[in-house]
Amino acid sequence: MDPDQGVPFHVTTIFTSRLILMMALVFLFISLLNHQNQMTLLILLILGLICITKLWSRFAFSKMTFTSILDKHKIFPGERITLDITAENAKLLPVWLQVKVRINPSHFVSDTPLCENSYLLWFQRTRFSWTLQSLKRGCYPIGNPHITIADLLGFFPKQTSHSDRVEVIVYPEIISIRPVSLPQHIFFGVPGAQSPVQDPVYILGTREYQSFTPVKFIHWKASARYAKLQEKVCEPSVQEKILIVVDVGLFFTHQATSDFEQMLSAAASMAVNFENRGNAVGFMTNAVISGGASGFVPLGRNRQTLSRILETIARMQMKQDSRVSDIFHQHISVLWGISCIFCSHSIDSSLVKMKQFYARKRIPVKYFVSTMGEPESNPTIVSDMIQPIDTICL
Repeated sequence: MDPDQGVPFHVTTIFTSRLILMMALVFLFISLLNHQNQMTLLILLILGLICITKLWSRFAFSKMTFTSILDKHKIFPGERITLDITAENAKLLPVWLQVKVRINPSHFVSDTPLCENSYLLWFQRTRFSWTLQSLKRGCYPIGNPHITIADLLGFFPKQTSHSDRVEVIVYPEIISIRPVSLPQHIFFGVPGAQSPVQDPVYILGTREYQSFTPVKFIHWKASARYAKLQEKVCEPSVQEKILIVVDVGLFFTHQATSDFEQMLSAAASMAVNFENRGNAVGFMTNAVISGGASGFVPLGRNRQTLSRILETIARMQMKQDSRVSDIFHQHISVLWGISCIFCSHSIDSSLVKMKQFYARKRIPVKYFVSTMGEPESNPTIVSDMIQPIDTICL
């Protein structure tokens, strides 16, 4: 909890004014000179009340605890979360309490006011609850309430910001899309377990090393554990492995925020669609990721991988961190035998370079752009499979 401080420009009564306090002292002096006992008693009561309430307010934050609890930490746009803030007064001194939740109205909305007042008696606990509806994709800190505490008369309030923050991940909106087909990497045309080619990406287990097995399949960690050479037992390569790539550079150049959000929603929807079909899905982006997380999610075909992809998309900012090719080279060892979906804002020279890059790596690519621009200026790229992202969004 941040150090408490006085509330600026807060005047609840004239008795907290310094001018009134000075006038009371002057009248006290006059009443004492003139032996006005009743006026003296009245002024002493007023001064005593001011001193007591000021001292009361000074110790108001003592032994106060606040806890913020969210019922969900990962949601989709339009879903609701419940924020509960519990305040406990663990002392004999009762206090007046105000809790205000500071939330950006463009990110969340609430059906009830975000500011509530209450009185806490000795050793009493109370709970404030708000239902918030998410509006847009992103990563937002919630539960950092602005707290004001004072004596029961509210003469000298003090305020602080509680630092018990929790993070809410709002996934991108999942929309209905048309099926997207990509060429499969099925070696020798033999499906299933009959395939003579194994996929080193999907490891089923280990077994004792066979002399005819290539050295690259040795599982060195397992060998060290068993003090005997162990080899990887891999799953046959039968399924399509799809890497979704989002290049944020042109979105930032054109400041195309709405197109950027539409593209992320479509990319997330494609990831969900491919995962439901049983495909292995990965994700890569050169965007700045809030929280310092990586912009690369390795290929996988499980709900954990899909959750990581959606969270990475939720954390993406419309700022470029590096080049896509640099990230690709960094993870090239785990990107064998993939098909790629490349998402960008429009067709330009950088897209042509990426086309050449993928051609050298022999990776089949399908391109999606937010706007086609003037295709006549890029005849080398138009011949490929390029679609506006609107064509697959239902």
